[in-house]
Amino acid sequence: MPRKSRRNYNTSFFHVIVQGINKEYIFQKEIYKKKYLNLMIKNYQEYNVKILAYCIMDNHTHLLIYSENNQKLSDFMKKINEDYGRFYNYMENRVGHVFRNRFLAEEITSEKYLVDCLVYIHNNPVKANIVRKCDEYQYSSYYDYLKKGRFIDDDAMEMVFHTNQINLLEYEKRHTKKDYYFKEYENALEENMKEIIESLELEYKKSWNYIIKEKSNIEILVPRVKQKIDISNYQLAKYFKIHRHRVERILMRYHTKNNRK
Repeated sequence: MPRKSRRNYNTSFFHVIVQGINKEYIFQKEIYKKKYLNLMIKNYQEYNVKILAYCIMDNHTHLLIYSENNQKLSDFMKKINEDYGRFYNYMENRVGHVFRNRFLAEEITSEKYLVDCLVYIHNNPVKANIVRKCDEYQYSSYYDYLKKGRFIDDDAMEMVFHTNQINLLEYEKRHTKKDYYFKEYENALEENMKEIIESLELEYKKSWNYIIKEKSNIEILVPRVKQKIDISNYQLAKYFKIHRHRVERILMRYHTKNNRK
């Protein structure tokens, strides 16, 4: 039976996310990140989509895309994901699905939403404690904005900021006060966290609320959950019922300890 076509959107701006099946780290190696980026570069003009922001993480990728044709967007994502899936399976000597689903797409319905989304995408590696600053991460469009390279030209700058001259660093500093939420991905996050909590309750043979009462458990489990799924520090704080700054300190201690090994 053929799949139903994706629903029509009321906008031409979309936040798109693709994620590895079973939360697998399908982009973990540098060669894999380069391959997915090259597939984007190779195909975006053919499908008449404009990539306004991107960030390729270890187990998922964020894209901010402008497309006036909903079918073209779907065809573009299908093309790059299928080509990448074949490449990944060949390299890893595996078979089967590579991505959790085709992709998730959320329409961007306001100018503020558009900028918040771009800031959120660029800050993914910072929130994951991979780098300290956005411009230190190689596989995002942040550096492209600074140098106007790859997908980012005057036209893209005008579409997002209404100007082709902007101090991106200062601009993003003014737009990082609140966490941006990808609604469809939030639903997936809740499902993932429910699974994790249930498995930990079985492992510890205690209820979740009892588990997180122990400081030592929190120190161990915060980095463990962070590594397992894509989750912000704000969301971690919510699930562990602690302050976000405490989450950041725990993660900093964890990364400092592991970097010494």
